[in-house]
Amino acid sequence: MNEAEGHVLRRSIGVVFSDGGLLAVSTERPPGATGHGDERVRAVICEPDGTPLEVSEALLSTEYGADGVQRRATLELWPDAEEGQPLRGGGTLIGATEVGDSGDPGAASTVAFFRWSLEGREGLGHYEVVRGDG
Repeated sequence: MNEAEGHVLRRSIGVVFSDGGLLAVSTERPPGATGHGDERVRAVICEPDGTPLEVSEALLSTEYGADGVQRRATLELWPDAEEGQPLRGGGTLIGATEVGDSGDPGAASTVAFFRWSLEGREGLGHYEVVRGDG
């Protein structure tokens, strides 16, 4: 990503799995943060019956194309359970569009539609990246 495209302020993912389960991931770069490692990341997984699985730590890594559009993403989700093993998955781009007004002055959003997989569970969802000057 070049400077003309701005800094990533927020990222959000929403996935509906073929078994009826759901995944939501949200990241936010706090004011004054200097890098990707300063992001606050939150995630929750809902099982097909609606039971939430708490996630104590979530890692989101993104590969961007030359045009700045998110192309691929990987997820590592650490449930609160004592199992010690993360849930791993990823997604690939289906298509994307630019949205000029993201709700923040001076910010723009790229909304991409992805195919997702998490521990063998297939799904479809969005991956939005909001960029701005801050």
